[in-house]
Amino acid sequence: MNENKNVMRKRSINDRLKITVIGCGACGNGICAEIQKDVFALEGNKSNVSFIGINTSTEDLATVDLDHKIHLNNSKGAACNRENGVQDLAESIEIILPELQSYIIEDSIVFIATSLGGGTGSAITPHLASILLGLGFRVGIIAVLPSDNESLKIKDNSRQTFNEIEGLKPQLGSIFILDNNSADKQQINRTFASLFTSVMCINNKSQDGNMDLAEIEACLTTPSFSIITKVSRKNGNTAKIVEILNDNNNIFAKRDDKVVSVIGISEAVSAKESNIDMTGLRKEIGIAPTEFHGYLSASEENVIILSGLTMPYGRLDTMAESVDSEADIIQNAMKATTQVRTANVSDVFRKPVIDTTTQTTNEPKMLGMAALADLKARRISK
Repeated sequence: MNENKNVMRKRSINDRLKITVIGCGACGNGICAEIQKDVFALEGNKSNVSFIGINTSTEDLATVDLDHKIHLNNSKGAACNRENGVQDLAESIEIILPELQSYIIEDSIVFIATSLGGGTGSAITPHLASILLGLGFRVGIIAVLPSDNESLKIKDNSRQTFNEIEGLKPQLGSIFILDNNSADKQQINRTFASLFTSVMCINNKSQDGNMDLAEIEACLTTPSFSIITKVSRKNGNTAKIVEILNDNNNIFAKRDDKVVSVIGISEAVSAKESNIDMTGLRKEIGIAPTEFHGYLSASEENVIILSGLTMPYGRLDTMAESVDSEADIIQNAMKATTQVRTANVSDVFRKPVIDTTTQTTNEPKMLGMAALADLKARRISK
């Protein structure tokens, strides 16, 4: 332990923990870039981490600083249309998959970051996750819910994407669901990057107990909704942890209940110095069948991971109801772009029709392109 407890040592990465982060779409690229920035600021060997951005938009890819970038071939962007994103992936997957696999760290946990509501990330994330799962990778998701004031299209995209991820849930690892209702989007990205990086810095060395590599991985590979929080060394107490988890500005979607499958706690202090009352904490956040507890973390942070939570269905249902309540607006917008009104033309200036049936043949008249083709054929025959 430091002689001067007020001086924070520069954190070091746990170089045994293998992590690959793939950002899909503009939002996912931004989250991935923030995590890369935080990780690269750490001390230690970073050969077991990789950061990749995938997008349909070259303009969006150009704005992020990432080690690896992949553009879906010939795409100009998805324009918030999930069908465009899926089509772009379908046309590019055979080309980009070998390149993507070359960037993924062997035996790493792969996290795919995305907005649930955009056209690119929301469309390709479920398909990409399914492909990587089929190839034997361990896959988790980092997904962002839209705020209440975002468009109906984005909300409907989110509903569809959530349902597709839900279908994959039993095969997935942790699903971190962030909520744009909680704060500014960029602040949410930075906060999550800081929390995720803190997990990558867990490195306990105590005779009282350690969160070893298998336990950290268990927290990150338990299916369903997961949450991370952290407090400083001096604030490592039950009340502060509960306060942060219950804060309305918590960046994660609000929990529906107290169901929790795994609790992982890495403390900065020894078991003797700990101010975390597990009985009180369980009462507030739920009782988990599995708990991991480590002490004397080299990062000098207190990091708490809750895994295997009930998915935030309440938040999704509220969003879905807001879309359904505006069904008339959506249908009218679709009518405006698809329906063609029958013309109401006045007959005032129309010339009288002269009956010439006795002077013409009974051949049907040709119209449009057929008539033009007939004229050309007649010219050629002459």
